[in-house]
Amino acid sequence: MALPSYDCVLCTASVEETLEHLFLPCPFATACWGCRGLLGLHLPPQADIFEVIDSFKIQLHTPIFMNIVTLLCWSISRNDLIFQGLQPSSSNCLMVFKKELMLLVHRVKSKHKSLLEEWIAIFV
Repeated sequence: MALPSYDCVLCTASVEETLEHLFLPCPFATACWGCRGLLGLHLPPQADIFEVIDSFKIQLHTPIFMNIVTLLCWSISRNDLIFQGLQPSSSNCLMVFKKELMLLVHRVKSKHKSLLEEWIAIFV
């Protein structure tokens, strides 16, 4: 697809928007991962994607960590900016994360439902 620019729309740096950049080193994404209102995760410097996921698994210390990581990636996504013209903000990211977390209750395995409900209690 030919686009006028391939630069990340979520940060001011002229950096190509790759999947890795969008969800990890992008200053907006880094702020969302580390935001106290969200997950408060630390991204290890110079780590590859697999090391970051292992780090998140250790930091979150829950069997549903991948669901949580996936939901925050979805919340960071630039779709609201591209399709609705809404400027990205950590508060909007938190709002989307909460909404998606509550929807996850309907599809999480029953053995993990109580863990998810604990997570929801933190954010609601």
